[in-house]
Amino acid sequence: MRRTIAIGIVACGVTLAACGGNIAADASLDIETKTGYAVIVEQIADQISIGFSTDRDAVAGEAYDVAQAIWRVEEGPWNEPPVSCLGRGQRVQLGITMVENEGRPGLLMERVVWLVCLAPE
Repeated sequence: MRRTIAIGIVACGVTLAACGGNIAADASLDIETKTGYAVIVEQIADQISIGFSTDRDAVAGEAYDVAQAIWRVEEGPWNEPPVSCLGRGQRVQLGITMVENEGRPGLLMERVVWLVCLAPE
């Protein structure tokens, strides 16, 4: 029994040493911020996607899924999804990061992690 525990402790130590001893320090998200307009807002069931453009009068834009993003209005408190402040022409700021596609390991995709509805300019 003691031998099994000792082997477990050694294995755990080797794993921590291989990770640099600080697993949490290696986990981080690089978040890119984009400011523009939701020129298209589409809600189907529990999915919310927007067409994002820096031109408020654009008829199309970059597609972003914002269904899982935390959100707030200007400097207000952060809210859990779903976003309820969106409308066509709404000025927004997006926090976007790259995440691994679970269905296709090794393939990265953009994910909106937060959204701020801003006042008009």
